[in-house]
Amino acid sequence: MPKHIARLVLLIIGFGALALAAKSFFTVDSFYRFGHYRADSVPEIAALTPAFQTPKACQTCHAPRHAEWSGANHKSVICEACHGAAPGHPDHLKVSIPTDTQRLCTQCHEQMPGRPSSSVRQIDPGQHYPSATQCIACHNPHAPKIEAAAARPVFDRKAAVASAAVCAGCHGESGTAANEIWPNLAGQNAAYLARSLGAFKTGARTDATMAPMAQAVADDDVPNLAAYFSSLSCGASGRRGSGDAAAGKVLAKQCTACHGESGRPVNTSWPRLAGQNPGYLANALTAFREGQRSDPFMSPVAHGLSDADIANLATYFAALSCGATSK
Repeated sequence: MPKHIARLVLLIIGFGALALAAKSFFTVDSFYRFGHYRADSVPEIAALTPAFQTPKACQTCHAPRHAEWSGANHKSVICEACHGAAPGHPDHLKVSIPTDTQRLCTQCHEQMPGRPSSSVRQIDPGQHYPSATQCIACHNPHAPKIEAAAARPVFDRKAAVASAAVCAGCHGESGTAANEIWPNLAGQNAAYLARSLGAFKTGARTDATMAPMAQAVADDDVPNLAAYFSSLSCGASGRRGSGDAAAGKVLAKQCTACHGESGRPVNTSWPRLAGQNPGYLANALTAFREGQRSDPFMSPVAHGLSDADIANLATYFAALSCGATSK
């Protein structure tokens, strides 16, 4: 055998012996006792006490949402159940905001044989809502019970007034819009306002003016701003529409299931129509009819309305007072 080959073979054997010695030295005794892992890690992990920060850790930054949650029927459901674990939040990680709430909520609320219905409300998804409707369209996830959601939310008035200053140019300092094609915000349901701002922020709703304005609002300021405008006093629009209010009253019967008999719904996730500007109402209904806005409830309803129907409905609701919640 040539000398250089012999040297190479000896070198390989030497490295092999060194590797075996190193493996024996660096590998712990319990490795591969039960499989390709360190066996001692199992009892070590089992002996650890999990450290949960609990929802109290969320209260510092998310006080309005924490207040809603802690006073409602979801208070026994911790934040992680819906938003997931958040190690490193808020410095290095954002918590997830559920988008498919149908799938999330039915994990606990779908009616199933053997599932107790006394402690958790059970529903048949096929009968409870249309297939395209997300639960948050009607329910506040932090206070899902409709009666609980109707309560006036607590908010920081000073901070809200400062945030609302940028809205005054179009919606007025008192929440009454400068012209009839823009919506009045005074007295509008807070949950609906928050949902609308959120839709403009995410792009679910588009508008050349509102989208950039909403995107500039911090997430934690949205419920505060919504609660502020909702707290402002309101009445009838003061602007007369071009339609027939009496004819609109007849048509409005198909709106009462969601918007209340007098345009003031109990469910605060839906908008008050009473006292809203007739031009805005007409434009909104037309947008739903023409497909410029989409909603599983409103789109099919508006699809069957004529221009005259829309004008009549807008005139009727604009003449009503938005000052109280219907029962």
